[in-house]
Amino acid sequence: MNGSFNASLLPLKSGIIDQASFLDELIDATAKLEVYKEKIRDSKLDASWFMPTLQQKEALASSALEGTQATLDGVLINQVTPNDKDKNLNEVNNYYSATVHGYDTLRRHDFSNDFFFDIHKALMEGNVRKPKVIGEYRTEQNYIGKSDASHAITFIPPAPEKVPELMENLIQYINAPEDHLRPLVRTAIVHAQFETIHPFMDGNGRVGRMLIPMYLFFQKQIDLPCFFISEALERDKIKYYTLLNNIRSNGDWNEWIRFFLTTVIRQCTKYIQMITDINTLYEKHLDIATEMARSSNMVDVINVLYQHPVVSGKKIAELTNIPQTSINRYLALLVDAKILFTDNKRKNRTYYYYELLDILRA
Repeated sequence: MNGSFNASLLPLKSGIIDQASFLDELIDATAKLEVYKEKIRDSKLDASWFMPTLQQKEALASSALEGTQATLDGVLINQVTPNDKDKNLNEVNNYYSATVHGYDTLRRHDFSNDFFFDIHKALMEGNVRKPKVIGEYRTEQNYIGKSDASHAITFIPPAPEKVPELMENLIQYINAPEDHLRPLVRTAIVHAQFETIHPFMDGNGRVGRMLIPMYLFFQKQIDLPCFFISEALERDKIKYYTLLNNIRSNGDWNEWIRFFLTTVIRQCTKYIQMITDINTLYEKHLDIATEMARSSNMVDVINVLYQHPVVSGKKIAELTNIPQTSINRYLALLVDAKILFTDNKRKNRTYYYYELLDILRA
């Protein structure tokens, strides 16, 4: 393979993007995203309750693309009984922490180099893989290789001395774009450009996938940082990586953008159904629970379960400020009604909300 890639600056030159080639997908993706936004707004359950669980699901899917071995159940159980020695779980937890930090920052500030540095530091915290440089752009050449035993090089990113200029250009494009493309199209371009620059020695794929919902949130295309796409990309990862490489080898931006928009449509459709199912489950179990215990405290307990479908009584007490004895009584009622299941330990019981887990696992 020849030397490092000479990446173009943004915005892309006139004529490279042919919007007619993906117009149908753009119309459908824009409409689907609007339906999804309305679905969240109209939800019986405030999105702030189920958003952390969806963020954990995204963290898991994005980390899986990098070879991390973990399950949603394992991640949620780890929140109850932490295992700091499990590097796979720590990688997923770091991803979640990095996204929370990122959204917090974007509520007050524009994108910046420091924003990317802070995200990278959070991603590499603790006993996960340790690149030579953390929280700074790379000063050495890196490579992208096949994930098989050969590890054959498939792409050589831009030379390290080019990274600061390319990232400054990308950040400027994100904050103040000068083209007339729609935000969803720009999102596809921003993600591909970041992955092409590959500015860090490790963690580029995960930071680049975080960038998708963060940019949509920043552009006010979504009201909450609650749209995640890594799960769909992980399913079609060979196509995903191939089309990114085709941008670099053939300049084929249009096929990549069409694929990205199709992925948005598919994931919006899935999330619309998921929110519908969550709302139906919430109403059903809230009615049953409040009939058993006619107290507003029971509503608070049910709400916590949508944030923590695997949980301990102690955690619910901390989050609700309800006395532990009352929490234990409410949980016993929910177990009797087969809404929750428990491991029945004498101390430190863990409770599982399996019907919600079934929706999230789908």
